[in-house]
Amino acid sequence: MPAGRGRPWPGAGWKRLEPFPFAEAGPFTGVSRDPEALGLSYYRRPDGSFVALALFGAHCEGAPGQAHGGSILTALDEALGAAAWNAGFSVLTARLTTQFRRPVPLGSLMLVETELRGRRLRLVRAAGRLLGADGRVYASAEGSFFELDQTGRRRLFGPAR
Repeated sequence: MPAGRGRPWPGAGWKRLEPFPFAEAGPFTGVSRDPEALGLSYYRRPDGSFVALALFGAHCEGAPGQAHGGSILTALDEALGAAAWNAGFSVLTARLTTQFRRPVPLGSLMLVETELRGRRLRLVRAAGRLLGADGRVYASAEGSFFELDQTGRRRLFGPAR
């Protein structure tokens, strides 16, 4: 998802990342290169923060002309999980709480900012915001992600690539 065509992202100095290190793991939605689906790409900004770009294609439609809440939730879930994987935590979502603040128009390129908030036992906490090019928050989420041990990681995702 290149910048240009009036899109502010990705910014100068952003480094493209593939946060899922296992052969069978990958972004649930980003596997499809279908431009009509939800597309996700991941980056590290020069300040070290982990972000995702989410493009809401026509197949994301809920209300006419608007992205379905499930696609918005999916973008936040994937980005928060990817941030944890990128930080070295092999996780699955345990709990995700989402607040929807305004409708997301189809065709929108949105920024997901992520923040890892800590780890206790085998739970990694993360939060994120879905931002429009106008800088407004369209949705936010907080989640707890269950950290897999090495056996669970191999069983679910296969050998490391």
